[in-house]
Amino acid sequence: MISIIFSSFANKDSALRIGKLLLDKKLIACGNVIQMESQYYWKGKFHEEEEYGAYFKTTLVKKNEAIKFIKKNHPYEIPSITSKDVVVNNEYKAWMDSFLMDQI
Repeated sequence: MISIIFSSFANKDSALRIGKLLLDKKLIACGNVIQMESQYYWKGKFHEEEEYGAYFKTTLVKKNEAIKFIKKNHPYEIPSITSKDVVVNNEYKAWMDSFLMDQI
């Protein structure tokens, strides 16, 4: 199993910046950034705007540290950070472990 952490960002640069920092600290093995349209209420006002979502893939061991890092460095006042533990093919898991192992 691995953990996939998802968070939304106001722009592509901030999503990529957080992903690069997580990679450099070896808290994740991979990040994917996607463009999306978001709708929400914030401080009593309706918003409909472009955001970027980031999927960060990590091991179960590194999940909590990665989430803590995202929360501390996220540009939003109240970021949405979700995670799900999922089964992944053995070859991908072995690649992740080989990348992250020296930091456990």
